[in-house]
Amino acid sequence: MGAPTRPAESLVDEPEPSAEELAEIEAAWEAEVLWRAAEHDAGRAESIPWEQARKEWFGKLR
Repeated sequence: MGAPTRPAESLVDEPEPSAEELAEIEAAWEAEVLWRAAEHDAGRAESIPWEQARKEWFGKLR
């Protein structure tokens, strides 16, 4: 995931997505999740424990 390309404040001025747009977004996310789960189940994706991911993302926590 990359960094946002514009400040969050600019999103306030954007119109709310329509029900159709929201349904398309939800369907796309569902397809992505199902694909990733299938990749994992087939052994083509690697998992790491949450503790390791947290340490890599946020550094050592107290």
